[in-house]
Amino acid sequence: MKMKNYKKRAALTFAFVFLSVGVANGQWNSPNAYGYSTGYGTVYGSYGLASTMQSMYNVARAQSQRTAARNANVKKWGLAAVERAEREAGSRSTARPSNPQIVVSPPPVVRNHGVFRPDPKVDTGKALSDALGGTPEEKALIKLIYATTKTAYDKEAALRGWKNNIAAGLTFFTVAAMTVYHNAEMPGDEAVNTYYKVVNAALDEIPEFAAASNKDKQGLNNTLVGFGGLLLAGHAEGKQNNDAETLSGYKKLAGMLIEMVLKTDPENLRIENGHIVMN
Repeated sequence: MKMKNYKKRAALTFAFVFLSVGVANGQWNSPNAYGYSTGYGTVYGSYGLASTMQSMYNVARAQSQRTAARNANVKKWGLAAVERAEREAGSRSTARPSNPQIVVSPPPVVRNHGVFRPDPKVDTGKALSDALGGTPEEKALIKLIYATTKTAYDKEAALRGWKNNIAAGLTFFTVAAMTVYHNAEMPGDEAVNTYYKVVNAALDEIPEFAAASNKDKQGLNNTLVGFGGLLLAGHAEGKQNNDAETLSGYKKLAGMLIEMVLKTDPENLRIENGHIVMN
């Protein structure tokens, strides 16, 4: 097995480490070699929160629509006026609003249901390699991709104040999967930050996340980071080699994972005017 690593920083979004991997037997070029049909579902479904993702996406989509409406108000009336209207909407006062033309929702209560306390005994790299790898070489490769991705992810999440929060793992996964699926440039920093806030607010509205164990949150978060890393590594390999078959295979895999994790058609996720749009 021949392997080479290179680092690439993607514009103003996450600082990822992409692995460009050449495998002598050619199995890296086929997502089917890594449990395309069953392996991903096996490791993903092992955490109790997997079944809540349908609710998460629906709530996040509604949050995204509210965010878009707020941005339109800010553009029209200015940030100070919108924030004043939000404070008024959140108070119990019956006084006449300062600008009745600004229709807003009260600011959400930040509960951070997605935050977890990590347990060093949780070994997601092993779980992924056992589920997806068929040979010792494949298992070692998957562990390497996961470990490298997770190290870069943890560093960036800490810098952004997103450490140990499943909203960050969901954001990373979404950005990676939609980028690979659409074979597109990664969304900009503002779009990624906005999406994170939408997802974090959505998790706060779902009671299951408040009651979930730290182990389930950590396991699901890490699994999503691993999925994103594997997608990005395979896609990077296809791009470097100008291999249409590999790019097509990872597009298909990205679509499957979006459907499995977010419970939506991958065509429903796209970039419009610099923002991540959820339909």
